Amino acid sequence: MTTTITQFTETISEGHPIYRPEKGRYWLYLSAGCPFAHRVWITRALKNLTGVIGVTVVHWKLAGEGNQWKLVKGDKADLDNAPYTIDGGIKSSTYNTSTLFGNLSDDNEVPFVDGTVDPNYGITHLKELYDMMPDVKYTGTYEFPVLWDLKTKTIVNNNWDQLPEILNSAFSDLEETQETIDIVPQLFEKEIHEFNDWMTTHINFAVYEVGLAKEQNIYEKNLVQFYKDLDMIEQKLEHIYTTLQQKYGTESEILKHLFLFNEQITESDIRLYTTIVRFDPVYTVHFKLNWRTIRNDYKFTHLWLRNLYWNHKAFGATTNFNHMKLLYFRSQLEANPNGLVPYGPEKNILEL
Repeated sequence: MTTTITQFTETISEGHPIYRPEKGRYWLYLSAGCPFAHRVWITRALKNLTGVIGVTVVHWKLAGEGNQWKLVKGDKADLDNAPYTIDGGIKSSTYNTSTLFGNLSDDNEVPFVDGTVDPNYGITHLKELYDMMPDVKYTGTYEFPVLWDLKTKTIVNNNWDQLPEILNSAFSDLEETQETIDIVPQLFEKEIHEFNDWMTTHINFAVYEVGLAKEQNIYEKNLVQFYKDLDMIEQKLEHIYTTLQQKYGTESEILKHLFLFNEQITESDIRLYTTIVRFDPVYTVHFKLNWRTIRNDYKFTHLWLRNLYWNHKAFGATTNFNHMKLLYFRSQLEANPNGLVPYGPEKNILEL
């Protein structure tokens, strides 16, 4: 009997009838440019799951019939241990200085540069993964992130909103995760979820409401509202900084605790980071969000951002500016018809 599905929202747990936590059983198919997939990258690293869950990196270009995500072709033997590294083996993950792309073709398929080869089935398009499942008629979009079960050859979950919390809790009994943080601590769970809900509408999605507006007055209205909401983030971080300053004194000590909740990294930091880290390099140009920049006009947000990027490997080592620029400037042609990729800024993230 065929089941019609529009989205996969299963979880992994010890009590689940099918999907139980096991090392090496699950696989992630992710983009290195998308802010929503980036949340999964960061959580995977924070929970020390890089050696537990392998990853395949899709090509940066969204293209073709039905806007499909493709994977690069190549010899899977060349992958070696790359799928079990923090960045999936993509070479440009360590670049902070903007690079020139020249006449880079959208069809470029260099392994470890444009994406990585799928070692499991040799698929060349993400759609093939969805079509592989028996007795399932999928009617949703062929999107990532995809959490795949190698044992049953089925998708566990493709909901970017749910996946970080699944990775946070599902593998808590494994040795690898024993000394990792809980990104949704129970004491602050209600506040974190309320803040995340607000941020999803007012920050994470709001940049698209500005940049993809079709009329000048709508663009201006959305832009003004977005910066009002961004001001609220700045005020929150300024208050946190002032409180920490009274408690710890020196900035080096303050930075050890400069997070949105409970003086520790939480899911809220992850969700905010993946938007803010793209702001100056991408959104100021691509989405015309140039009224203010993070580095010049938001002192405390900028400090919070640089602290995460430079002092926390799970954030910095999963941030790929080449892929994020190519994804936006080459794929969203309604905002950038010629597909030109701006060269700057010279430094994507300023040093602390």
